[in-house]
Amino acid sequence: MVDQSRRDRVGLGLIGLGPSWEQCYLDTLVRLQSRLTIRLVYDPVEARAKSVASEFDAEVAGSLRQILARPKLQGLLVLDPGWLGAGALSLIAGSGKPVFLANPILRQPATLRALLEPCSSSEADANLTNTVDDLCMPELGLRFTPATCRLRELIATKLGRVKRMLIECDLFAEKTETAHIVDWCHHLMGQSPTVISKSNGQSPANHGVDFEFSSALTPINTRTARLQQKPAGNGVTRFSIECERGHATLSDRTHIQWKTSAESADESLVDERSETEILIDQFCRRALGGLNPVGRLSEFVRAINLVESFSDRQDAGK
Repeated sequence: MVDQSRRDRVGLGLIGLGPSWEQCYLDTLVRLQSRLTIRLVYDPVEARAKSVASEFDAEVAGSLRQILARPKLQGLLVLDPGWLGAGALSLIAGSGKPVFLANPILRQPATLRALLEPCSSSEADANLTNTVDDLCMPELGLRFTPATCRLRELIATKLGRVKRMLIECDLFAEKTETAHIVDWCHHLMGQSPTVISKSNGQSPANHGVDFEFSSALTPINTRTARLQQKPAGNGVTRFSIECERGHATLSDRTHIQWKTSAESADESLVDERSETEILIDQFCRRALGGLNPVGRLSEFVRAINLVESFSDRQDAGK
C-alpha cells in the first residue's frame, strides 16, 4: 500500500549529485520531507545513486531518458553538471517538467544561453524558449539569504525605498559570481541595471562599476548602485543600502545592521531558514502549478551579459 503522506507530497526526480551534494543539498531535502519526496535518482556513478536512493526510499534510474520519461514526477532537481553537456541539459529543460537548476549549473554561461536561444527564428522555437524560461528555476540564492529577506521586510516597513547601494566585492572573481551580485541588485531594485561608468585605476582597490536603475515612468527618480573592489585581505562581500528613511548594512548572509532616525538594530539571523531551503520549497510550489517570483533564467543570463560587458576590468588590474 502506498503511504498516504508520501503520495500527497511533491514527487521529484534527482539528477546528478557531485561534490556539493552533502554540503549544500542533503540536509535541506531531509528537512523538507514533509513537503516533497524524492522518487527517482539518476547519477552516472551507480553506487552513489543507490546510496542516495536508499536514504530517501527512492528508485534508481538506469539512464537520463528513463527519469525524463517517468510521468508521475512533478519536477526535476538538477544538482551537478560535471558530466552533463549542453545537449543533455536541453533535453532536461525541454521535458515539459519544472526544472531546478542548482548553482553549479549556473557556472556555465554558454550552456545557459544555449537553453534560451532558439536554433532558428521559427515561431515554434521561440515558444520553446519561452517555455524553458518559464519552467527552469535557477538557484539564485543571494536573493533569499536570511539577511536579504529581512532587508526586504525592513524596506517595506521602516526603511523605505532604496536610493543607493554600495557593494564591496571581488571584481576579479569568476564572472558568474559577480553576476549573482548584479542579479541581487536587480531583485532589490525591481528594475534591470544599466552600466553608466567603470573605473580601472592603477591599483585594484580603485576598480569599480556604477549602475543606474531608471524607467521612462520615473526618470527623475534614478537610483544607483556601485560595485567596488573590496579591500585586500577581506574575504567578505559587504552590502551598504541607503533608503528613503534609513540605512542598512549586510556583512554576511545571516547578519544585518540597520538604522532610522528613530531606531536601530544589529540582528543575527542564524536560526532562519537557509536560502537553499526557501528556494527548493518555492520550487515545490511551482511544481504544483504556482508561478512564484523567485527569478527567471533569462534574468540571470542578462546579469552575466552585463558583467561580461565590463570584463576588461580583469586585464586592466594585472
